Amino acid sequence: MKFFATLIFTLFLTAAASGQPGGVVSGVVEKSTRNALAGKVSLISSDGQTRETRVDSYGVFRFASVKSGTYTIIFEIDGERKEEKIEVSGNAPVSVNYNTANCACITVLRGAGISEVVRVSAGTSQPIAEVSKTVNIIDQAEINDRNEINLTGALSTVPGFRVQQLGGFGKTANIKTRGLRNQDTAVLIDGVRFRDASSITGDASAFLSDLVFTNTARVEVLRGSGSSLYGTNAIGGVIDLRTQEPGTGTHGSFTGEGGSLGLRRFFGNLTNGTDKFGFTFGASRTEYTKGIDGEDDASNTTANGRVDYRPNGKTNISGRFYVTNAFVRLNSNPDTIGDLPASNRTIINAVPLSIAQLNQYAAGQPITDRQRATFIPDVNDPDNFQRSKFFNGQIMLTQILSRNLTFQAYYSGLRSSRENDNSTRGVGFQSASTSVFDGTIQTANAHFDWTPARGNLFTAGYEYEREKYGNDGFTPSGNGNFSARAKQSSSTFYAQHLAGFLGDRLQIAGGVRAQFFSLKNPAFNVSNAPYQDATLDDPPTAYTFDGSISYFFARTGTKLRAHIGNGYRVPSLYERFGTFYSSFSQNFIALGAPGLKPERSIAYDGGIDQTFFKNRAHVSATYFYTHLIETIGFGNIVPNIGTTTRPFGGYINTKGGIARGAEFSVDVKPSRSTGIFASYTFTNSDQREPQVSGSGIIETLGIPKHQFSFVATQRIKNLTLNFDFLATGRYLAPIFSNSTFSTYVYRFDGNRKGDLTGSYEVPLRSENVRLRIFGTFGNIFDHDYYENGFRTEGRTARGGLGLSF
Repeated sequence: MKFFATLIFTLFLTAAASGQPGGVVSGVVEKSTRNALAGKVSLISSDGQTRETRVDSYGVFRFASVKSGTYTIIFEIDGERKEEKIEVSGNAPVSVNYNTANCACITVLRGAGISEVVRVSAGTSQPIAEVSKTVNIIDQAEINDRNEINLTGALSTVPGFRVQQLGGFGKTANIKTRGLRNQDTAVLIDGVRFRDASSITGDASAFLSDLVFTNTARVEVLRGSGSSLYGTNAIGGVIDLRTQEPGTGTHGSFTGEGGSLGLRRFFGNLTNGTDKFGFTFGASRTEYTKGIDGEDDASNTTANGRVDYRPNGKTNISGRFYVTNAFVRLNSNPDTIGDLPASNRTIINAVPLSIAQLNQYAAGQPITDRQRATFIPDVNDPDNFQRSKFFNGQIMLTQILSRNLTFQAYYSGLRSSRENDNSTRGVGFQSASTSVFDGTIQTANAHFDWTPARGNLFTAGYEYEREKYGNDGFTPSGNGNFSARAKQSSSTFYAQHLAGFLGDRLQIAGGVRAQFFSLKNPAFNVSNAPYQDATLDDPPTAYTFDGSISYFFARTGTKLRAHIGNGYRVPSLYERFGTFYSSFSQNFIALGAPGLKPERSIAYDGGIDQTFFKNRAHVSATYFYTHLIETIGFGNIVPNIGTTTRPFGGYINTKGGIARGAEFSVDVKPSRSTGIFASYTFTNSDQREPQVSGSGIIETLGIPKHQFSFVATQRIKNLTLNFDFLATGRYLAPIFSNSTFSTYVYRFDGNRKGDLTGSYEVPLRSENVRLRIFGTFGNIFDHDYYENGFRTEGRTARGGLGLSF
């Protein structure tokens, strides 16, 4: 710990000796077709030195570390050439925007950074000023400033997002958006759905902890319904991980990091590009050899890349891949202790066993002085492991057919696998078994973008998706071995219209989507398998719509916006055909219902965005309301499926709940080197039926009513300091009792977690080669808190070195 304290202190002392990093020249190329292909931008200094970069798929370009002087900037877009003289002074940013849509003109703004462009709001590039929904962007600079390792850490400060890490790195993570459930947030990789077909609810939750940043350019977040654009699971929000796009020339970085809990992490990336060809590739290896309890081994190997090929100015072919291989040692689930109430209708205040008592419990010794404790946190299970991996590959074609018409098509293949091994050691009764869950999702999508006039974009497309589910179980004797397979497919038609009026101050967006389903008979490894005589009629179709509107008052810097849309979630293959295998009867016991209707919701939000002080301060306020009209739940007494009985209950359609609240945020940049962000979220979320049967408690579990986040970044020449803080209110969570075989509701205190990161960059030989020294103190206040009864990290420290070129 002293080493890392010395490292941070040294960063402060060396700040005064650092040199000026130079200015930034960036901009946006606006075209009549929003998905137009990338072009080239050149920056030529007065002494003839030339730097080149490509315009990315957002229409954005950027030159960093530009020294003071006079430059000529040249745009070469679709065979047209345009140039302009610009001045760079000190480290003041210069924004150069090129509008080819109607005037072929260049606008230069000194002292102003680039206007951000986002895709997740509409499935196509939109300047933030024209977005009529609620969005957030976490760019690569912020990820580096905060030294975030994976997706869940980066999302923790987003308004309306409740992120829980149940244990250490690699273990289960939950993301709940605007008071909804884990399965109500869609995850995308480069705009394409990412989910696990073999999980109970068919969402991405099982792999959230495995999404380690390796070659990620940014994370885009849509808060609010997104099903008309992105389909299933996008009821409460959408998260899109965007892969780094190739740039001109050769660039890369290599970083090593180590620290508390046995952390060892190495990662690097490389990019190279020309006018016609470019690639990016990143790889990482993350290991925790100790973890929270000293035996929570976890590791993750990730590779992420992209290849772009442009045979001509109107065609782009792009291939992307994202692959992970992870391992983690699992703990037991939290348990109850002490005198329990007569019924589970009483909320219990969560008081954990002390560390000394927990060690006694894990060793099977009598627990002393336990009068106040009401629950047992997760404890080490020495022979319980999980291995997980996935491969996601995409190939995408973009073809400009005319100045106003673009065609785009992609194919995505996703294979996921989870293997859980457990044996007889650990607390309580355990049997030796291995469970394997395999999922495959194949998606083909094609659409046209038509821009009949500037400010109007029509999109229409078709999507076909096929998914497979597999579950295999093995026991040492072989008597309990089983195998189950299931399939479903769907066809989707969708359309969207984006329209801008009154000089783009008024923005209107609307979209519709219809998804049709087809089921296949499941397969089991026994002769008297369930569902064999079930009538597999095509399940009900999912219809969605979406509409949003915003108006920007340029004189006052005020934007009013409103968004309404319905969302849906496709029943998972487990919910349709789920079973568990009884080794006693050597038969499958049915839980699923093939004819389940899709979950449905209606949501709306409205708000105001206000800028002050020449865009240096941005204040936002949003009210949101979501009604889960129809959901999928588990019933104790359920009807048979044909002649297939469900004696232990099963999945049924039921009524959902209501979540409403407000999000407030302030983003202030008092100077070019200082950034401050703060947010507060109030959430009131209730269910129609208790989530814990018999409890009578309708408050949604895991959701605090109050959440506050704060992020501050200070740059002092080559030194960067970042502090981020998250605080949540008290919340309710369930704990299953192994003594009474009932589930009880506990009230947990919220967290108070602050992280401090410092980094210092040293130019080597030239401004293009830089050494980065960095360190992070995690949970610097050493706040002791529990997530649903699972232990969390105490105060930690980590640091390392990185080289970029």
